[in-house]
Order: sequence, then structure tokens, then C-alpha cells
Amino acid sequence: MSRPQAVGVMLIALGLIYALLYAAWLRKRRRNTSAAVAVAAPRTGTDRADEVPGSVVRAEGTYVSTTTAASRLERVAVEGLGNRARATVAIRRGSPDELIRFERQGESDVVIPRSRLVDVRRDRGMAGKFVGANRLLVVRWKADDEAIYETGFLPRHRADLERLESALWWHQAGSSITADEPAKSTDVQSPEGDPRT
Repeated sequence: MSRPQAVGVMLIALGLIYALLYAAWLRKRRRNTSAAVAVAAPRTGTDRADEVPGSVVRAEGTYVSTTTAASRLERVAVEGLGNRARATVAIRRGSPDELIRFERQGESDVVIPRSRLVDVRRDRGMAGKFVGANRLLVVRWKADDEAIYETGFLPRHRADLERLESALWWHQAGSSITADEPAKSTDVQSPEGDPRT
């Protein structure tokens, strides 16, 4: 085989590999299309001006990813939901249609209303981001087709994690937040069942 022929064969092989990878990405994208319901346009300055002082709990940090609940390593490709980015999370008390909003830099916002929220927990990591302790806030939510997804956020400061947990717990009284035990999903509890009290 001459050199030009060898180069041609190599280019064809590379093209086939690229085509297979692209086809796999398209299948993955179509499989998780229901997650797009969480995508929202960024809030404007006017929107923030209407907020009641003290009604919103905010924390800066890193939006880690949105994955399927079945596999924390399977990033959701739809609308960039699996993309890692710097972000601010805002928990709006008294706003069930926009209970949790992840305001991502360079990406669309991710909004989880109270009606979609399944539970909240601490975890050590997901989708390529692992930390030494349970510092990752993982929000589990459901789409219109009942598919379950998980969105992870790593606050910049540890104290912010506790503030976010408190705001979510006492606002919607349904998250299973475990601070000191290995991350796992638990049944929904009422505030009277809060293990921290």
C-alpha cells in the first residue's frame, strides 16, 4: 500500500469513528429531551427589582451538571444542561413556580418549580466533579414524562450550603436532606421529622 493510500484509509477510519460518536450523541440527546422543560431565559434587572427583600436566598458557586437519576455520570446533553459553569443559585420563598433557579454564566438558566421537586440531598460528587466531603447540593426533579433528573450545585462557601438546605427544607417541607450520612434518597418527611431537630 502506497503512502497516499494509507493516508486515505486513515482518513476514512477517522471519519467513521466521528460519525459513530456523533450518532451516539444524537441518540443521547433525543433520549433526554424531556429535561428541556427546566431551561429558562435569564432574569433581567427589572425582574430582580421586583423581588421582596429577604424573600430570596442566594449563593455563588459552580453548577456541576444535570444528569439522569439512573446514572450520575450520564450528563444531559439537551440545551446544555450537562455543561459545567459558574453560577448563582436563588431559592425564592413564596414562589412555587420558580422555587429554585440556577443562574449560569454563559448558559441558559435552569428553573425547578416546587411541583417538579422530588427531593434534595448532599453528595460527594457527580459527572466528573467529586469533592472530599458531602458538599455538593443535589436537587432531584421530574419532567413532564415522569423521567427523573438530578442537578448538582457546589457552593463556594460551606456556610452557604447550610443556608440553602435550610431555605429548601422550611420552604417546601419535603426534601430529604442528609448532612452527615452517605448520600442516598429517602422518603419525603414533614418538618416535624427533620433529623436535625
